[in-house]
Amino acid sequence: MAADKSAEATFRLLWETEESARSTLSVGGIVEAAIALADAEGLGAVSMQRVAGELGYTAMALYRHVPGKDQLVALMADRAQGSPPAESGKEWRSEILDWADAAWEFYLAHPWMLRVATTGAPTGPNELAWFEALLRPLARSGLAAENLVATAMFLSSAVRDLARIATEIVPSGSDYGNLLARVVQPDRFPTLASLMASGVVEDDGDVRPALDFGLKILLDGLAPRTS
Repeated sequence: MAADKSAEATFRLLWETEESARSTLSVGGIVEAAIALADAEGLGAVSMQRVAGELGYTAMALYRHVPGKDQLVALMADRAQGSPPAESGKEWRSEILDWADAAWEFYLAHPWMLRVATTGAPTGPNELAWFEALLRPLARSGLAAENLVATAMFLSSAVRDLARIATEIVPSGSDYGNLLARVVQPDRFPTLASLMASGVVEDDGDVRPALDFGLKILLDGLAPRTS
C-alpha cells in the first residue's frame, strides 16, 4: 500500500501543471536546481539537503513541495529529457534515426540520467512524448500492433545502454590488442583469433558505430513489412 501511495504521489507531481522556475522554492525551481547539480557533479551528489542548500533553504522547506528524493529524481529525469523531435514528415526510417540521434545526445548531455533506475514503464509527460515519438514511425513501418511496444523498448534500451557504455568506457587502444594476443589462441577462440588477425578488433572507445550498425540491421529487417 505504501508503494502504491508513493507511485501515485510521483505520478501526480509529474502531471501537475508544468510549473515554471520563476520561484526557486517551487517544484520547477527545485527540479532545475537538482538537474544543474547532477549535471555538474553526478546523480550521487543529489540529496534533498544538498539541493536545499544550493537554493538557500532547509531540506524541510523542500519537502513541502517534493515528498522525497525518489520523486525528485523522477521529476529530474522527465524534465531533463525535454521534448522529443517533432514529427518531420520524413519516411518512417529516417524519423526513427532522428529519434535515436536526439536520445543519444540528451544522454551524453546528462550522463547522470543513465544512472536513474528504470522502475517501470514511462509515465511522465516528456517520457510519454518520447515514447509516442518512437511508436509513431514504427507504426508506419507496417509492424504488427502487438509488436510495437516490444520493438520500441528494444530500440530505446539499445540507445540508452550504448550511451551508458560510451560515458564509462576508457579506451585502451593498441594495448587491448597486445593484451588479447597473449591469451587468444586459435584452438580456443577461433573466431576471435581470426578477427584479430584481420585487424578488426580494437578498443578505441567509440561505441556509436555499434549503435548505428545495430539500428541499420533492425530497420532493414522491418523494411520488407512495408511492402
